[in-house]
Amino acid sequence: MSEITLRDLCRWDRRFTLVVPSGMQEETILDRAISWAVSVRVGAPHLPPLRGDELIVLSGRVLHEIESTASLTRDELLVTLSQAPVTALVTEPGLFSGPVGSLPLLLMPGPLPLDLELTLNRLLTEQRSALYRLTTELSRDLSRAAVGGGGLEAVLQVAALASGRSLALQDAEGQVLAQAGPEPAPVSPGVLGRARPYPAAALLPSRGGGELLLTTMTAGGRPAYLALSSAAGGLTERDRLVLSITAGVCTSLLARDPRRAGRVNITGELVADLLLGRASSEAAVHTRAQRLGLDPQAPVVVGLVAAPENPQRGIDVVRRATGRLARERWVELGDEVAFLVPAIELQGVIEAFRSLARSADSAGWSVALSACLSRLREAPEGLRQARFALALWRSGAVPGPLLRFEAVEDLGLFSLLYYLWGNRAGEAFRRAVLGPLADRSNRTADLIETLQAYLTWGSAGEVAARLGLHRNTVGYRLNRISQLTGRDLNNPQHRLLLHVAVLLGLLPPPEPQPVDREAD
Repeated sequence: MSEITLRDLCRWDRRFTLVVPSGMQEETILDRAISWAVSVRVGAPHLPPLRGDELIVLSGRVLHEIESTASLTRDELLVTLSQAPVTALVTEPGLFSGPVGSLPLLLMPGPLPLDLELTLNRLLTEQRSALYRLTTELSRDLSRAAVGGGGLEAVLQVAALASGRSLALQDAEGQVLAQAGPEPAPVSPGVLGRARPYPAAALLPSRGGGELLLTTMTAGGRPAYLALSSAAGGLTERDRLVLSITAGVCTSLLARDPRRAGRVNITGELVADLLLGRASSEAAVHTRAQRLGLDPQAPVVVGLVAAPENPQRGIDVVRRATGRLARERWVELGDEVAFLVPAIELQGVIEAFRSLARSADSAGWSVALSACLSRLREAPEGLRQARFALALWRSGAVPGPLLRFEAVEDLGLFSLLYYLWGNRAGEAFRRAVLGPLADRSNRTADLIETLQAYLTWGSAGEVAARLGLHRNTVGYRLNRISQLTGRDLNNPQHRLLLHVAVLLGLLPPPEPQPVDREAD
């Protein structure tokens, strides 16, 4: 999934002013990814454990309290922050003379709101949820276009319809391979040279005040270029996501046959028929199973690999973990790679994925494995289970990289709550337990976050430390939660109800029901 960047944040909230370190390009800084926002604490340690790409929030009030304790001077604190793997320092004007090292300043008129960290994280969560929904829908539609034999033109038409933008795919000489959209136009050879390697994209101006996103891929040993453009400008993170997912599908089609990208891999199409439910009759399933070397009546498992920052890596992971299966029983579904494993071979595949996860190059991907299905015709249910697990991983609800649907240690209560995914009973239970807190709004978001942290860490003191809040604030919020829900947080049974209700709120958006049944 496309990363959220400083450019996106500055567009969402015009109050921010970016101060770029000396010697660095503003465009490079604006393209920095954002993971989450964390606040500097008054007491040591001044920062929580960092995963990378965080926004560090430092108000004048906190800075003055740190200086009053004489634990650090402001210059020492700034140097410490500049050495951390973070994206930017969010602070007030006048606190620092300028950036230190490669750490940019993101200034907001002070004093900073006390709940700025919560506000930023809420905004990031909402935007990621919207991007996830787009990823799910676009990946499904692009995979149908790709395996349906329509080739590059069909793929670009789907992307243009989803984005409302124009797209053009060109080869190394600048010749147009396919194009779609309201005003498709090829990019000149001089501009093609400014493309950034996939999955990144260069944001460039175009004629008449427009903008275009340009990426370059390698397929069949030769470069290709994909551009997404808008005559009116205003390209956003949604457009970057559309370009990234579409580029991954185009790369796959071009790699299969650079001269005739519309010709698809037959075994991949057979796997897609089984997974997407297009082979709906017993005869259709039997025919495809025979061609894939599978017993249609034998137990089988569906696997799904995602590598959001580099979909090609997902293919490499599948190939390395499944060996000969990779040539016969896998297919790209958008930016994910799905595969079929006979149950008798499953343990060896699991060990191979574990070995890959222990290697030095293990970050950035995850694999989900469905429950053991009694026969091949149940493959669509296995795909749904795997997509559910990967969606939880993408949202940060489960850690990965190995997610076995049937393993409690991998999915916890989510393996049980799956059966309420998209079911009205789950939402009814959540509302019955949480009461007014069930309404997803800015007024309740901080209370839900505090409740989730309390149920996870178990004490008000730990919640205060984790969220960067005063203990009195946490105590007030916990009392407010009890008042609104009518639940006693000291009662184990009430805590169990609240925990289940909170987890229900973390379930991914329901998937649309499949309608494509044309492959029999």
